Amino acid sequence: MPVARSLTLETVNFDNPDEVNTFFEQVMSEGMRRVQAEGAELRANGVMDAEGNLLVTELPPDMREGSDRDFGG
Repeated sequence: MPVARSLTLETVNFDNPDEVNTFFEQVMSEGMRRVQAEGAELRANGVMDAEGNLLVTELPPDMREGSDRDFGG
């Protein structure tokens, strides 16, 4: 029997296989939504092309080898 509500780790009944399957489907669906949104943002900002290839490969100055940087640690 499908579960109509949105499940979380705190609310899913792991003894109920149908509920566990619904939970995993919700997690995967939300994950794909986030991946697609991130890809759209990268394409809109000119970082990635339509095929997923990086268009910008140059590192910022503070990330280049030998740069004087402080990570605060």
